[in-house]
Amino acid sequence: MADIHLTRVLLWAVARGELPPSLITQIGMQHLMSLCHTCRRELTAFQKERTATASPDYDRVFRLLPALLEEQVPHLEREERGATRDLQDLLALSRDERSRRVERARNRFRSATLVRLLVGESRKAIHTSPDEAFHLAELARTVAHRNPQMSGSFDLVALASAQMANACRVAGDTRLAEEHFGHARYLISHHGVTDNDVLARVDYLEGSLRMDQRQFVAAEELLSRSAMLYRLASESIEMARVLVTLGGLYFFQGDLARAIATTTAALKGLGRGYEPRLYLCARYNLARYLTEEGLFREASDMLAVDDELYKEFPEAWTQLRLIWLRGKIALGQGDVEAAERAFLTARDGFIVEGNGYDAAMVAIEDLALLYLREGRTADVKRLAEEILPILEAQDIHREAAAALVLFQQAAREEQLTVKVVGEYVRYLREARTDPSLRFRQREVS
Repeated sequence: MADIHLTRVLLWAVARGELPPSLITQIGMQHLMSLCHTCRRELTAFQKERTATASPDYDRVFRLLPALLEEQVPHLEREERGATRDLQDLLALSRDERSRRVERARNRFRSATLVRLLVGESRKAIHTSPDEAFHLAELARTVAHRNPQMSGSFDLVALASAQMANACRVAGDTRLAEEHFGHARYLISHHGVTDNDVLARVDYLEGSLRMDQRQFVAAEELLSRSAMLYRLASESIEMARVLVTLGGLYFFQGDLARAIATTTAALKGLGRGYEPRLYLCARYNLARYLTEEGLFREASDMLAVDDELYKEFPEAWTQLRLIWLRGKIALGQGDVEAAERAFLTARDGFIVEGNGYDAAMVAIEDLALLYLREGRTADVKRLAEEILPILEAQDIHREAAAALVLFQQAAREEQLTVKVVGEYVRYLREARTDPSLRFRQREVS
């Protein structure tokens, strides 16, 4: 963060006698204090580092700080209240009216705080409504453009652009995601974007896109750099969020040891009370990785410990995945009947929710393999005939649907083997984020 670093350098230079204390007021302490909450935290933390042997100049500077802080806090509180009120007023309007309201306003809807609040709202909506998430991020960018004199305006435009790109990624529009990430990178390269939080966020979101595209080397580089930047910014929760994603990257690559180690490291920076959903996600992922590693008892113990936590998230998205994982653990522990019941419940639940991809994964990765290993040919055929509701799900793209039809035909002709099913599983995992990927019959010949 350029401004924060400037604050630190100035104070140290005054403390060492290299600059006169009057320079601080000449530059404008009010400007330094108004940049963001991190600037205030920087100054406060720096003040605590004083020693009894501080120089006279050092003491003279910090005798000024309490008054400056008291003067600035009311201003910042007013800005926060105003931005919160602006956000509430905008959210009460339709999408078109929001944009018109911002464009017509002379004085309102121009603060940096409002930009960040809108980006925050976009993040909340990203999985439930990518369209709404995109709109809110675009609105945040519009607000930033309306006041180019605001502190860190290019940082905020880059942040909003990256959030727009992420909404496109979640919606499956890779081309548009690339376009918006390109704009964010241009701002970073040509307009002095140096805020560590912004740089870390852009790296994290673009890393997620590269991960979807199975560009694992690029994804690992971006995610690792994002985690490092968040660590430098002392943003432990955001760093943990990145590490959870990085653990998922290692899992997709088949590196279970690194997936487990990275997710365990993420959990050290998380507490159940701060980000309960992120904490639950990390705990679930770790239990999943332990299961894939064959550590069924350890995974089962984790789910038992987290039983009350899972009850706090009763929505189908969470509960169906919990049932699915319990089925995997049961199968690993030799309880075939319990595993089958769990898999059927999870598959049917995903179909009801319109989640065709997860329904297909349960059907092929778990049920089909279970039946084949048990020699239950008739159940394999029955399973194949129950593919139709999965094919009708909106999230099953054309190429994936074609692969499921081939699976159905192979089951009818009793041509499925454990190896063949494994090829279908591999394809579905890769094609989930790549609609252009085609399943080729030669892969299973």
